[in-house]
Amino acid sequence: MTTCFITTSNQWRDHTPRSMSAEAAVTGALLCPPDHFDVVDIRNAHMEGQIGSIDKQLAHSQWTALVDAIESLGLSIHLLPARLHLVDSVFTANPSLVTNDSEGNPCAIIGRMSHPNRTEENALHRIALEEIGVRCEELPPECEGCWEGNGDTLKHPGRAVIWCGVGSRSSAACHRQAGVILGHDVVLLNLTDPCFYHLDTALAIIDRNRAAVVRRAFDDEGLALLEEAFEQLIEVDESEAMEQLAGNLWCPDGQHVLMPSNAPVTRERLIQQQLDVVEIDTGEFLKSGGSVFCMRQEIRESV
Repeated sequence: MTTCFITTSNQWRDHTPRSMSAEAAVTGALLCPPDHFDVVDIRNAHMEGQIGSIDKQLAHSQWTALVDAIESLGLSIHLLPARLHLVDSVFTANPSLVTNDSEGNPCAIIGRMSHPNRTEENALHRIALEEIGVRCEELPPECEGCWEGNGDTLKHPGRAVIWCGVGSRSSAACHRQAGVILGHDVVLLNLTDPCFYHLDTALAIIDRNRAAVVRRAFDDEGLALLEEAFEQLIEVDESEAMEQLAGNLWCPDGQHVLMPSNAPVTRERLIQQQLDVVEIDTGEFLKSGGSVFCMRQEIRESV
């Protein structure tokens, strides 16, 4: 199956990715407790001035609230063991991508983290995912560059396509190889604002026809592409996106949305779409530039 690479709205119109009639549903989430979570250096704009500022007890309480919210949706929780030197392992979206292949079956691709003290997490994700029973693939060694999994790669529900953020954390070449592995078309979006360093901070796909978007994170061509591909774009309030990472939300089933708290404008826009919204305080994790979507890796079971 040939993989098509899409970078413009015209290309989407000329080659709209095929529909998928059956896909493995999200049945759970892989999380890692924040036992050793900390800000130890500066890797993104949100971390400025936050070194050593984490309230460990509060962080654990906020993480537990996220676990409870996920379980309340009937999803199972799978845990990655926390390790002392892996201070960012709570952000399980990045070291892997769990999604559906071209036949709608679960498939994971193991990531390549850009920061040296996160590279060990890739192997830990493979171990955990294989124990759950998810088939794991890796990018070919001849493909150079970093690729931060679900943080920069989002599956379009009901279509054989992945949306991919190209910026400081993931390369276009690696995205292309991920598309080949999955048998999906690849849509490339340039991330133009350093505050939105991962695609998942600026784009949240709700269902086949709707997505929430932080407009300032994309160039004009990227916005035109999104407008062409989705019937409805729900605009995330810009100040809430900057201050609360309001665009870093997760909709595992097309109906329920887990989102950061203290973003009332964005919350109301989601409610107007007849979505069931659950707010979660992730204030300690915002200090590291992460929130709800960053803190879970979805798990899928076979159709």
